Amino acid sequence: MAIKTTPKPAPAPIKNTKPAAPAAKASAPYKPTQEEIAARAFEIYQSEGGNDQENWLRAERELIARGRR
Repeated sequence: MAIKTTPKPAPAPIKNTKPAAPAAKASAPYKPTQEEIAARAFEIYQSEGGNDQENWLRAERELIARGRR
């Protein structure tokens, strides 16, 4: 006597169980090198004169702002 079998349903498709890729991380803020800051501070000094510390801080601010663009 033959045994009747019922067909098994097709297996469900495998779902992607990996978590979604994380969103792109915001890039780290631009950090100019001391050489870049010194060069820009010297440019400021040559064109406008001024205090070396003020020129340094201004140069650093400008380079950081320029790097964000």
